[in-house]
Amino acid sequence: MQTIKFIGIGLIGIVVLFVIIAFLLPSKVHVERTMTIKAKSAAVFSLINDLKKWNSWLPWYRMDTVAKITFGDTSEGVGGNYSWISEKSNVGSGSIKILKSTPFSFIETQINFEGNGNSVVGFWLEDSEKNTKLKWTMDSDAGMNPIKRFFGYFFAEKMLGPIFESGLKNIDSVAALIPVTTDITYTIETTTTTAMPCLTILDSAKNSDIGAKYMEMFMEIGAYMGKNKLKEVGYPFGIMHTMGKDILVWEGGIPTDKMGKSEGRIVAKNSYSGDVAKVAYFGSYQKTQPAYEAIYKWINENNKTLNGNAWEVYVTDPGTEKDTAKWETDIFVPIK
Repeated sequence: MQTIKFIGIGLIGIVVLFVIIAFLLPSKVHVERTMTIKAKSAAVFSLINDLKKWNSWLPWYRMDTVAKITFGDTSEGVGGNYSWISEKSNVGSGSIKILKSTPFSFIETQINFEGNGNSVVGFWLEDSEKNTKLKWTMDSDAGMNPIKRFFGYFFAEKMLGPIFESGLKNIDSVAALIPVTTDITYTIETTTTTAMPCLTILDSAKNSDIGAKYMEMFMEIGAYMGKNKLKEVGYPFGIMHTMGKDILVWEGGIPTDKMGKSEGRIVAKNSYSGDVAKVAYFGSYQKTQPAYEAIYKWINENNKTLNGNAWEVYVTDPGTEKDTAKWETDIFVPIK
């Protein structure tokens, strides 16, 4: 009995020691691998941005080709998702969803491995002559779970690193067979906006002068805000009134923390409230036409009716981000 008692005490001591060591380990887990892919970024992007193409390169799929996969309403771009069920322990079950998609430079997904919580997986693309530098990352948080902390610190890198390397090699092989294209598929979503105070200026300009006119508008509104102690609470925007071939009539505006008073050509009002169709466009401000065509095509195909002027929200500051491919402009069209 004495021997059993000592064994029991020893086991408890080992468990306590394990827990203590686990809590001394970091809760954050990060794994990454980088490889130069012998293909242009458009080809590489197309393989990652469409979840239905993952079975051509994803190592886990090759581990169980009969796993049950169920796709959501869309598989491509932001909102694309699917779930899988596998009887093999090294594949397991779970789900994946695309959270961010910036052609042709970045894709972020959220993966849920059943029983192991969520992980954020990112793919970073960088053009290099005729090649693409592709970085694949995974970040997760083990929280206060000592087993997950222990596993994450000692085994995640050793287990996932080789899988990432294999996946990158697969992408390299598959991407080389894809014809180079710069076609972009736009994902249209519906949402409901709420009214908020803003200041706008209505003006017009030739296409070649729009940038300078925007700068003039925003500087004038900014000076008014400073004088009247108003704060900017969102991104600057432009409400499109007449989009002609050679001239644009529009309102440049800034959302504010409270309602101001109209003064001169500055108008204080509430922004649009209601249902809208939205598309996220990435690129130069002068090349938004395909995004507009996509959103109006979607409106017609889904039997929606226009309910006001479209507007653009300028998410990215060109003053801090010089790469025009990363400039995000969210386009909203009121519908009913």
